[in-house]
Amino acid sequence: MSSLGLVFDIAKDALSAQRYGLDVTAHNIANINTPGYSRQNPVYEAKIPAAYGELLLGRGVDTNTVMRTSDQFVENRLMQQQSGLLYSKEMESYVKVLEGIFNENTQTSISNLMTGFWNLWQDITNNPSGSSERSALYEYSLQLSEQLNLLDTEMNQFDTDLTNAVNAGIGKINRITREIAEINKQIPGMETGSIANDLRDKRNDLLSELSGYIDTKSFEQENGSITIVTARGCVLVSGNSSYDLTLGGTNGNKVLWQGSDGNNTDITGYIGNGKLGGWLDMRDQILAKYTLDLDAFAEEFAWSVNLQHSQGTGLAALSTVTGTYAVTDAGEELGTGDSGLDYQDKIADGSFKLWIYDSFGAVVGGGATTITIDADVGGTTLTSLSAAIDAVVNIGASITPENTLKIDADSGFTFAFSDDTSNVLAALGINTFFSGSSAGNIAVNDRIGSDLNAIAAALINVDGSFAAGDNRNAMAVSDLQYASRSISRWTCDRINGNTEGAITTSLEDYYHSMVGSIGITSSGISRNTSFNEMMVSKLSDIRDGISAVSLDEEMTNLIKFQQAYAAAAKLISTADEMLDTLLSVK
Repeated sequence: MSSLGLVFDIAKDALSAQRYGLDVTAHNIANINTPGYSRQNPVYEAKIPAAYGELLLGRGVDTNTVMRTSDQFVENRLMQQQSGLLYSKEMESYVKVLEGIFNENTQTSISNLMTGFWNLWQDITNNPSGSSERSALYEYSLQLSEQLNLLDTEMNQFDTDLTNAVNAGIGKINRITREIAEINKQIPGMETGSIANDLRDKRNDLLSELSGYIDTKSFEQENGSITIVTARGCVLVSGNSSYDLTLGGTNGNKVLWQGSDGNNTDITGYIGNGKLGGWLDMRDQILAKYTLDLDAFAEEFAWSVNLQHSQGTGLAALSTVTGTYAVTDAGEELGTGDSGLDYQDKIADGSFKLWIYDSFGAVVGGGATTITIDADVGGTTLTSLSAAIDAVVNIGASITPENTLKIDADSGFTFAFSDDTSNVLAALGINTFFSGSSAGNIAVNDRIGSDLNAIAAALINVDGSFAAGDNRNAMAVSDLQYASRSISRWTCDRINGNTEGAITTSLEDYYHSMVGSIGITSSGISRNTSFNEMMVSKLSDIRDGISAVSLDEEMTNLIKFQQAYAAAAKLISTADEMLDTLLSVK
């Protein structure tokens, strides 16, 4: 009887084992399209044999556990590569937007407008007193300055869009880490003698999603929970606790990690991969560089035109002029102190000539008054310069409430400037063509708009005379397009900060080089994206070869477990017949 009982026990265990196999197979088939699901397999183990007489007879099978088929090394490599892929994909998407902002295939591109600007100055050269030429130059200059303003606006909006993307990404990161912490809480309680395969798959899928936003490292603890750390060793998940990221700094320019002590740690410069890394690199390195380069271009463009324009005169001398550049402190030295002038560094030791004319256009006093500028420490301030000009007969000078210099001629008199070797007139915005010093605020001087005759095409002669047909200053402005000059070029780095360099080139070549650099950067990012796509595809194939559900394989398992189940049932039927035979013996 004991041997038949053993047969019944073995058959019962066999039925259970094959039923478990069918259950696992069904679970695999049901989840063939579930993202992140890893194929599961029952793990069978022969029972410890029992003594029967002098024999050791096997006691059947135990279903030890159900294991998920997964290689964590491959999973981790795939996550890292996907993090790099999403980094480059986000960069690729946004750099295309940047290329669109600097679209050179339109009539309103900066290159086309610059060419037209210089050509219209050449038209002034051909007809210095022509009103139509002056009107065309003014209207075209407005369009050029407005296009630079528009570029700056679009760059600022682009920066805002990237900051919003970072903020949204941080929200998703916090959601994911909270979910992982909750799963960490569940797994130790469920894994008492078994493995919570589906929860582990779900956690692994969340971990993969997390790595798509930010580069992380994870470590499994003895109880089955995982610890996740990110840049600078900041813990995002530990056991069933999660630690949030927040957007901080000025205008959301920092990503902060909130520790358990409530203190914030800036990790912005240390996030190197994932969507978040792509957005930050795009905003704080690529966009920042070209924003600074565009401002450097606009600054040098406005300065070079203003410097030459301030040396000349329009069709008539001036009766009043107000500077367009303000100081923050009229008592500070213009050249070396903290005066706050946009072009303070351009001022040098030198002087300029101030010519006074009577109502008949004759030079008053037989010559010009020379105003000397001391750019050294303890030198000329706006206050002292205003006083020096105010001391000239028939001229008054004052400092406006906006801290700009204003010069007025007495009734019946006019004035003009020449031979400025100190650059102070252009630095203060006196007799200049443009106002502003960046792409965002460059504009045509209001004085030009109110009086086109103020376009300074002529130069003052050595005796103070000038002619309406004089084109020397207009020619000098037109020739600026060919002149090489030192223009700032920036290198931006989120970790090491921004570095200002310089390149010697013409204005147009600088702008063309900047736009070409955007194209080169875009091509490099696209190549990086293609490489990462290839690597992710290969790793995905390896991962699928290990963990993915194969219908062919599961159908084979289904037949195998079905036949084994039938054989176990047959074993019970046979043992039952044997028992009936034994019981019928009298």
